[in-house]
Amino acid sequence: MSRKWLLALLVCIVSIPFLAINVQAQGECTGDTVTLRLDDWSSGDRVEYMNQVLAAFTAEYPCISVVAEPNIGDDQNTRRLTMIASGTAPDLIATGESWIPLYAEAGGFLDLTPFLSGEEGFDPAEIFYEGVFNQGFYKGSPVAIAKDYSVNSFYVNRAHFAAAGIELPSEGWTYDDLLDIAMQLTLDSSGNNATSPDFNPDDVVQWGVDIINDGWWRGYQSYLYSWGAHTISDDGTTTTGYLNSDAAVEAWEWYRDLVFTHHVAPSATVIGGTEGGRVQMFQDGKISIGVTFHGPWWQDVFNDTPNLDWGVVPIPSGPAGHRSAVMWMGWGINAKTEHPEESWLLLKWLTTEPGQRVFALKALSADRAVSEELQRVDDPYWGVYVAEAQYLDQLDEQLNPNYGACVFTPSGDLLVRVLSDGGDSLDIKAELDALAAEADACLAEAASA
Repeated sequence: MSRKWLLALLVCIVSIPFLAINVQAQGECTGDTVTLRLDDWSSGDRVEYMNQVLAAFTAEYPCISVVAEPNIGDDQNTRRLTMIASGTAPDLIATGESWIPLYAEAGGFLDLTPFLSGEEGFDPAEIFYEGVFNQGFYKGSPVAIAKDYSVNSFYVNRAHFAAAGIELPSEGWTYDDLLDIAMQLTLDSSGNNATSPDFNPDDVVQWGVDIINDGWWRGYQSYLYSWGAHTISDDGTTTTGYLNSDAAVEAWEWYRDLVFTHHVAPSATVIGGTEGGRVQMFQDGKISIGVTFHGPWWQDVFNDTPNLDWGVVPIPSGPAGHRSAVMWMGWGINAKTEHPEESWLLLKWLTTEPGQRVFALKALSADRAVSEELQRVDDPYWGVYVAEAQYLDQLDEQLNPNYGACVFTPSGDLLVRVLSDGGDSLDIKAELDALAAEADACLAEAASA
């Protein structure tokens, strides 16, 4: 057992919660002291977890002091871009997967290749899930490494499946299977399911499946990718022919049909008019396959829900196979740091075994050894998410720093309109053609600014 691993484990087991965010070194420094600033989005009990990890780091490296600077809230992205532009950003800059191009183009990140191959480096292929590690690249170079990540699943009401005599889906099930099961699980007040000629679609009391009602584009991307529908060219310059491709049109129409043709999913209008939305509807037993494309965020909530027998299953395979999108948070090294080597030591500590043994207690870890040991590949809950890492696809927003404003947001807005009451009258092909034209104009304007 290495000294680093032992220190991290001991701190995790015996530590007393730290009240201060500035963690002081526990060992003795015999040389000059370096102070690193750490961009940190921790909140709640995650602050304690972070302090535990930093205490172990400063015990191992007593000449390096770390000051964690909280940066949370809806405007954290703007604050980081402002600090990068002004040269005042922390030594380690926190980033979500979709922010990497923005920060990289603003000059925020060092290329991590020399650090990975240096004396204190390591082979990422020996440590990380490849699909997760690769999300930290920009234009072919690694610029950030994940602290944690999330992948997608379907939450299911096991009691509903049992009552209908349907086995829970497993890896390899398809969207056709999803529709078939949802038809059987959708019930009207007379007990007729959606396969019955007597089924009343205006009197549904149990929906077979839900839909993304709020325009959450990241979740919908997992669905689109499974249909082979990416939304931007590989060089990040155009959405025409991608956002409005034949595969995209087919995918959008199939998804809309869940609501207006097959009547197995509530409309965005119905969900939006329900207090607590689709999560509460799932908790109340009104949805059988729910919280669509969400990650492992609801375990504690659903465990505390009375009379809810729930589980998770992998997302289905589509015409293009089983593909999905990642949700990812990590750090890169500030290109203007005065302490690049020390910053690398901290980044490595946070994102590999010492830090991950603590962080993985509450989240998914890209470190295979930690994830497999603490979250167990065969676990019926965590195992679904661990397995999903092998199906991660290229994220479209990493191909252009302006994807968020030009594609992500307007596409989500269209999704809401398509799935709301009246959405069945929209011409999907015409809507996507217009969306692509507007997105391309937006990308071109941003590029020339």
